Amino acid sequence: MNIFFQRIRYIYLKTFILSPKIISTIIFIPFLYFLGWILASPLIFLGIEKENISLIGTIITFLIFVISLPKWFEVRWKLNNVWKIVGIKITNRNRKSSFYFLRGLLGAFSLLSAILIPIILFKDGIWLGAISIDILLNSILLIFGVGFAEELIFRGWLLEELKNQFGLKKALIFQSSIFSIVHIGFNLPLWQMISILSGLFLLGIFLAFVRLKNNNSLWGCIGLHGGLVGGWFLVNNGLFEISKDVPIWLVGPGNINTNPLGGFWGISILFFLCFLYFFLLKKIKYLIKLKYRFLQIRDKYPLIFD
Repeated sequence: MNIFFQRIRYIYLKTFILSPKIISTIIFIPFLYFLGWILASPLIFLGIEKENISLIGTIITFLIFVISLPKWFEVRWKLNNVWKIVGIKITNRNRKSSFYFLRGLLGAFSLLSAILIPIILFKDGIWLGAISIDILLNSILLIFGVGFAEELIFRGWLLEELKNQFGLKKALIFQSSIFSIVHIGFNLPLWQMISILSGLFLLGIFLAFVRLKNNNSLWGCIGLHGGLVGGWFLVNNGLFEISKDVPIWLVGPGNINTNPLGGFWGISILFFLCFLYFFLLKKIKYLIKLKYRFLQIRDKYPLIFD
């Protein structure tokens, strides 16, 4: 048994340095999931149900991932201070992580409101407000669990990993493509799959833009992503009653588990937000260059500014 785990550790470390580097990037998370499954599987002998074992395996996978990050960046990129690199540690002294997180939650509330208002106006949904404590706790767990885990993986580790290999522009597209593919249900009709893929792709781009605008802090993305998942869970579990006849372009495809970001209305909102943030980031970049140029001139001709 000891030899078996030594072999696993050897393979685990080898995944860090495969060539070309993209191979390591592709197999890293699946390999960690395999490790999580191995460690969780013995629990079946304790009478734990398979569904719970799968959940425990996923939690173990994420814990191994978090523990592995410092070593990953050190071995592959000779980089330290990993939590600053992936946006968990705030570098802006004027802004705390709670500020970005709460602003992300507010953004999620605004986005969900923009989706729900037409549903209410067209009388395809009514307010219930019947939320139990269990539902509320599940929603909070989704906000912090899904929001933190997925953003650390996609807009934290994966975005930085791809940026180091291909540059920022390609990294934005690649991480968003991967994000949308791993969230899609392949049991849907083709046009519905394309619709949801489009919405998720735009969401991935928008979340990356949010991180860039927030001085690379990941906490705004965590609040926004977690707020969308937890908020839509509340909507479907007692907060609202949405008619079964509501148009797909409003709530999106997905049969029972609809995804509003895959509908025409949701895609339109995300496209507008991506367009807006693209130009905001361009303006910020221009102002930074202008400030840098001003400082250069001031240092070169100090007497002019005395």
